[in-house]
Amino acid sequence: MAAMQEQEWHHKGSSCCSPFGTCCLSWWCPCILYGRTRHRMRSNGDMNDYSCCNMSCATFTGLFCVGFAWILPLINRGDVRAKYNLTGNGCKDCLCACFCGSCDLMQQDKEVQHREEQGRLLLDQPGKANTMDYAPQRQQPQPHYHDHS
Repeated sequence: MAAMQEQEWHHKGSSCCSPFGTCCLSWWCPCILYGRTRHRMRSNGDMNDYSCCNMSCATFTGLFCVGFAWILPLINRGDVRAKYNLTGNGCKDCLCACFCGSCDLMQQDKEVQHREEQGRLLLDQPGKANTMDYAPQRQQPQPHYHDHS
């Protein structure tokens, strides 16, 4: 079986000032942005039960307090690449996470949001309904035989 070709990232790390709200989160509350991205990845884009105070956010905050906040975005970047078959490698992931953490968090968040929206659009296309569904057949009543001996 042939391996799928890696895709380029849709969002570049250098476009980290837009949207402004995400930019603010990445600089002032990176734990919330990290938690949002992790939730979006785990739930395949479903944000209905999202809370900004989640376990991913708390873990990021704890590591941030001891100077190791870069570890989680590093790991997550690899997860994003693997899930969506994106270009890159562990060395690039490490450089992004260590030297441009806020831009890296923004790129990951925007990329995951874009990829999940694209996946949802593919699933919601008209004419993609499953035409192989069959209605269950009604059970025919079984005849009852009476033994008259």
